[in-house]
Amino acid sequence: MYKQEAVFKVYEMEFSPILDESMWAEWHVTRLRPNPVMRRKATGRPVSTRFWNNMDETEQHEKRCGLCRQVGHSRRGCPNQPTGDV
Repeated sequence: MYKQEAVFKVYEMEFSPILDESMWAEWHVTRLRPNPVMRRKATGRPVSTRFWNNMDETEQHEKRCGLCRQVGHSRRGCPNQPTGDV
């Protein structure tokens, strides 16, 4: 860590630009290539990076059917589901 005074001392001197372009250092074009792994997902829910611990644990309730509220199956496989047969 630098103290604020040390940072300000760097900028006490005045920087003079090099006006003659022939004296400029040669510059080779560099391309920045971002890491695709670090890219954020474009759609959907963001992935949580949170670490869960025992304080976050809650009572796990069994999943129930959306139609008949019984445990053991979902709405898609519900035996009480109305059919299109008349």
